[in-house]
Amino acid sequence: MFREFPELKPPKGKFRIIGIEKFEIQGEGHWIVEDLDNREEAIKKAREMTKNASKDAAHPSVATVFYVYDENGEYLGGDIHSKD
Repeated sequence: MFREFPELKPPKGKFRIIGIEKFEIQGEGHWIVEDLDNREEAIKKAREMTKNASKDAAHPSVATVFYVYDENGEYLGGDIHSKD
């Protein structure tokens, strides 16, 4: 993932929340929301943001989502429709 989008990699020791618009052209539908120091806080905030965005969507499968990644590019959570 970071080879394609190096700007998504958070600084060492941080947890980055990424917003993803599912129906944008690949590579253009994502943005950095913020970097946090605390893993659990980042995941909680990303889930809340995803829940709020899904309220405006016709169906949860088309909602904007917010995911958390660590400095190694590992997905940590944010999806409200799975048990991540």
